[in-house]
Amino acid sequence: MKTCPYCGSEINQPLAPYYCSFCEMGITEEDIQEKGKRKDFLPEVQPTLQDLSKNTQELIRLSLIELVLLLKLARKERANLYKQRYIFIQAIKQGAEEYREGEQYTFIEYEKMTRKCFVLENLIRERMGYYPTFITNTFIRKLADRMIASLQKEMVIRPPKHSKI
Repeated sequence: MKTCPYCGSEINQPLAPYYCSFCEMGITEEDIQEKGKRKDFLPEVQPTLQDLSKNTQELIRLSLIELVLLLKLARKERANLYKQRYIFIQAIKQGAEEYREGEQYTFIEYEKMTRKCFVLENLIRERMGYYPTFITNTFIRKLADRMIASLQKEMVIRPPKHSKI
């Protein structure tokens, strides 16, 4: 039985486009659920550094946990760029002018990564109301555990049992 991912109502159309009369909206084929199950937002694979090249419109489509994992990667990458730039600056201060181009390049990359962090923080903030200052493995594990726990309760309304009064 095909059901709405938001309210659990049965979707009676056999083929797309699907429509939920309770929610009064269309439902995409990939969002349709079975038998009142809730939509699973846990990614099959974890995001990688390559995913940081996605634009904001692409990032908006990612789940909360994917955004959190990407923010952790972006912050680490930004810290690495900062360290590299610091090394170039120290070399330039010692008279090694040949590192100036490297310093300029790392500054441009650092600025891009900082803006990517801003985007990710704001997308997370839209969904959670805040963004985490620190992203630890414990934070990620607790978030994933909560997501798994929220899948357990199906959206099914059982008809009342007839009782003798």
